[in-house]
This record gives sequence, C-alpha cells and structure tokens, in this order.
Amino acid sequence: MSKQLVYEVVYEEIKRRIEQGVWKAGERIPTLEELAGELKVGVSSVREAVRILGKQRILLVEQGRGTFVSDQLPEPAERYVAALEHGSWLQLTEARLVIEPELAALAAQRASAEERAQIVRSAEAMQRKMRAGQSFLQEDMRFHEQIAEAAHNDILSHTLRMLGDVLFDSRRQTMRIPGMDDKAAAYHLLIALAIQQRDDSQARSLMRLHIEDMRRELEAGRQP
Repeated sequence: MSKQLVYEVVYEEIKRRIEQGVWKAGERIPTLEELAGELKVGVSSVREAVRILGKQRILLVEQGRGTFVSDQLPEPAERYVAALEHGSWLQLTEARLVIEPELAALAAQRASAEERAQIVRSAEAMQRKMRAGQSFLQEDMRFHEQIAEAAHNDILSHTLRMLGDVLFDSRRQTMRIPGMDDKAAAYHLLIALAIQQRDDSQARSLMRLHIEDMRRELEAGRQP
C-alpha cells in the first residue's frame, strides 16, 4: 500500500485551515518558506501542495504579491467525493472515458518530441516509485496533465481540468485499493510508449482499458 507523501500532508493541512476559517477568502497566506518552516517540511513539498490547490481554484498565486485564498471557494473536494453515491462514481468514470482516451490519441498525433519524452519520464518515475513501495500520486497527476497539454486541444484539456477537484481526491482513494497502484503504473507506461511511438489507436485503447479497469475495481469495492 502506498504511503502518504509529505506534500499530501501539506495539501491537507492548508485545506483544513481554509475550511476552518483560519485563512479567509481573499486573505494572503504565509510564504512557501514560512509554511515550510512552520510545518517542518521542505519548500518543494509546500510548492507542490500550493500548485495543486491553485489548479483546484482554492488558492490564487499572484506573481510578486503572494498566494491568496480564492474569493470564490469551490465546495471542499473531499466532502464532495465522500458524498458521491454509486451512480455518481459511474458518471465520473463515464466522463473520463469520453475525454481521456481521445486526449491520449490526440497526444500521440500532436505531441512534440519533448512532450513525448516528458510523458515517458513521468511514467518511468511512477514505475520506480511503485517498485520502491512509494506513493506516486504527484507523478500520476502530472502524467495526465502532460497528456492533456500534449493533445493541444484547449477545450478538451479545460474540460478535464474542470474535473480536477474531484479527480485529485478520487485518485487518492483509488490508490488505496490493493494492487491498484501496480496496475496504474503498468498502464501508464504502456500509454506513454504508445504516445512516444505516435500510435494514436493504441494510446486510445490503453487509456480506455485503464479507466475501465479502475471502474471495475471501484464497483467491486463499493458492492454492499
């Protein structure tokens, strides 16, 4: 079972403080260095947590001014994920099945050499962490982000980002299913290699198989 990484702990702590009103909407939060010192963690862990919270529109990073709590906070992702019923989980997976296989196919067609190399590096990093028994949630998120960017379709990639709040926390939950991290790492490497080889049909098929496999695991885990 994968262990929780430092940046995940920082992520949860920042969200907890916002939800409990320690930092209010529009308020500037401490700097990365100040938070790192207070929480006794590395600056890189705080930076990654802030990056994810920025993508979730919970924090706003303004160059030269600092990091602020958003004026329009979304509903806490964990609360939403916890409230999802069986049918809603299936709908979320269906949405991914519509979007992500096509993103993978487009990435295989359109990605630059550097983008293809980055996707492969992320997949290989997941393999290394999986073998070491470490969590690779950070690499998992970046892998899917890189594919979306490499597809060069702003509408599709934006649609995927709109699901980001739920996807981040749902991935944290699916990674707790025994054996799921091994399967995910294997699928990701195969998808990355298909994109590297510009095999759009294979990239599409593998991404679909990956998400369908995850759906089966979720269904099995939620059976009464």
